[in-house]
Amino acid sequence: MLKNKVIAPIVIGGALLIGVASAGTAAAGTPTSTPAATATAKAGTHTVRTWVRAHRREIRRFGVVTSAKAIGVTPKALVAELRTGTSIAAVAAAHGVGAQTVVNDLVTAADARIDQAVTGHKLSAATAKAIEAALPGYVTKAVNHTFK
Repeated sequence: MLKNKVIAPIVIGGALLIGVASAGTAAAGTPTSTPAATATAKAGTHTVRTWVRAHRREIRRFGVVTSAKAIGVTPKALVAELRTGTSIAAVAAAHGVGAQTVVNDLVTAADARIDQAVTGHKLSAATAKAIEAALPGYVTKAVNHTFK
């Protein structure tokens, strides 16, 4: 069950970027902790869905901050542009950055969190490899999602 608590912010986090526009301007702040670092609840006390709901804002914030850094804008500016009904990929293109660059930066940041989880013995190497294989698809989908 512990590995699910580390998997949730990484794999599901990419999919949750889809809801970044509804996170509000609070999502534009700098994250106080990382998704992997907050997975400290005892094994078996929370389901993955419960954990993701409890950390949704943090996961979105991480995605917004990382995407904004890749694009070269502030997180607040990115959120404002997403609220107009565009995708992260469209915002990146408007600023002269390829969508694949944003995807690569998000995947790299998530891979760093996965490596920290493996080093901290919170995730097995085999599970980490499976997550790293699935992550680009989730992140690409989130970056190309059009916000309403």
